[in-house]
Amino acid sequence: MLAALVLVALLVNLPAAHQAWQRWELARDGREVTAEVSATDVLREATDPHYVVRFRLPEDIDPQRRTWPAEVDRAAWQAAEENGEIGVRVLPGKPSAQRVDGAHASPLGWVIIGVVDTIVLLLGLLLWRQRRVVRATLPA
Repeated sequence: MLAALVLVALLVNLPAAHQAWQRWELARDGREVTAEVSATDVLREATDPHYVVRFRLPEDIDPQRRTWPAEVDRAAWQAAEENGEIGVRVLPGKPSAQRVDGAHASPLGWVIIGVVDTIVLLLGLLLWRQRRVVRATLPA
């Protein structure tokens, strides 16, 4: 049972570890480029606006010239809409590893990881307590 809890904890925290690794790589080896903005959108404008920019990286970074989306703050969105460009820090040879200027990330992923980690911790404590009770009741 303990091994299963450890495995669940590792799997749940793997995305956070990967993101931390990618941030470190971007800080160390990332290259600042100017990306061409192909579209700008505002989602849920009336209630809770989310500003989305779609962009293409330079051909030497992304030879396939894929379109990448990013949620950004209002100021970055306005600048991208006016200029048709946005700054991106990207890993050469790894165009999916990027950080867009003004990027706005949702905290939902971190909340989910925290809730699952708390559940795993509580289950681990419950398992540990149960084993202590069983050991205490065993004859010496």
